[in-house]
Amino acid sequence: MKRFFGRKQGDKIIVEEGEFHHLKSVMRMREGEKVIASLNDDFDYYCTIKKFNKNDCVLSVDSVQKCVGLPNKNIVLYQMLPRKDYLDNIIAKSIELGVSKIVTFSSHNTISKPLKKERLVNQIMTACKQCERSKLIEFEDTISFEKMLEELSNFDLVLFPYENETQVLDASILNEKNNIAVVVGNETGFTQDEAEKLKQKAISLSLGKRILRCDTAVIAMLSIVNFFTNN
Repeated sequence: MKRFFGRKQGDKIIVEEGEFHHLKSVMRMREGEKVIASLNDDFDYYCTIKKFNKNDCVLSVDSVQKCVGLPNKNIVLYQMLPRKDYLDNIIAKSIELGVSKIVTFSSHNTISKPLKKERLVNQIMTACKQCERSKLIEFEDTISFEKMLEELSNFDLVLFPYENETQVLDASILNEKNNIAVVVGNETGFTQDEAEKLKQKAISLSLGKRILRCDTAVIAMLSIVNFFTNN
């Protein structure tokens, strides 16, 4: 069953703008067909398409169920601002792997550029629909390396995959942790000074003897966290 994001209006759900175009013109759906609506909350709304208007369509709600695709842990990815094509992949895969929020940060080896909000929202919505998450993740404006270090104090556990590290992850440290941050560098990596400062806040670990691309490192780290926390 196809999924679309909409908004509540009384006892109906309205699908509009890009989602309306996708439902009507791309998927060519018709009145009477069944869809799942997401309202950016914890539930899936099983609906019937009741009426097409010029700029939106109206859904009637048949039943409501808890969304099983939502994560049960708070996993936040702090990503050093990478190249655009890497970031596109990181957003999609992080959402599939259960992050609650993505925060990009600048550092000595990055050139901070404004991110296009509308494009990011579309990417996030597409990824959430693909992996059947009913709630959009948070994506914050790029912050400084120093601000990122400050925010790490808010977590039960902080993991930092680092290419110059030799110790591997002891999975037992993930036991009963519900609030976890993962900090990943970009294609240029951290300076020695930045890495040392991070090690004071995080557990530094190796992902193996091969150097991974930053988007691959994100997938590897989040897969490990997912597996051992049953997220």
